[in-house]
Amino acid sequence: MKPEVIKLYKLIILYFLKKTGQETSNAILSDFILENRYTDYFTIQQTLHSLTEDRLISVRQTRQSAFYQITQKGVEILDDFGSQLPVDTRCQIEDYLRENKISIQQAVSVNTDYTKLRSREYLATGTLMERGNILLSVSLNVPTEQEAVRICEQFRERQEEVYQSLLQILTAPES
Repeated sequence: MKPEVIKLYKLIILYFLKKTGQETSNAILSDFILENRYTDYFTIQQTLHSLTEDRLISVRQTRQSAFYQITQKGVEILDDFGSQLPVDTRCQIEDYLRENKISIQQAVSVNTDYTKLRSREYLATGTLMERGNILLSVSLNVPTEQEAVRICEQFRERQEEVYQSLLQILTAPES
């Protein structure tokens, strides 16, 4: 593949991540690039890997997905070379983000995962985020993987209720 083409893919991803201003899932990045027919899925993954190795983006891996965020070094590279990204490509990114703003924010705002600690011991974690800031993070130690999966599912489905309940309990005046 030509270096100019690889450079274009890197600039697209860097620009996309800078414009979102928050962690963005692999699925959302891939959806935009594939929808606009810039390249294939495997080239996207190679480009993400290369950007991560060069520390232009950071990755947070969960059991369900990978989430990417531009680093300060990535911002600096984009500032230096971003003008080489065609204007129509920038407009496509901005239009995509504007049209999908709600779904992108929702995809990133609730993260759940679980890990096996020891035999018959799992840690289920749910995190609620707003614009990259953690509002709530809850970890529960449970004896079975099924319980850990269920807690993650329930947290994802009922995050607002969990947040409001905890807030009410923890801010209530002493009795």
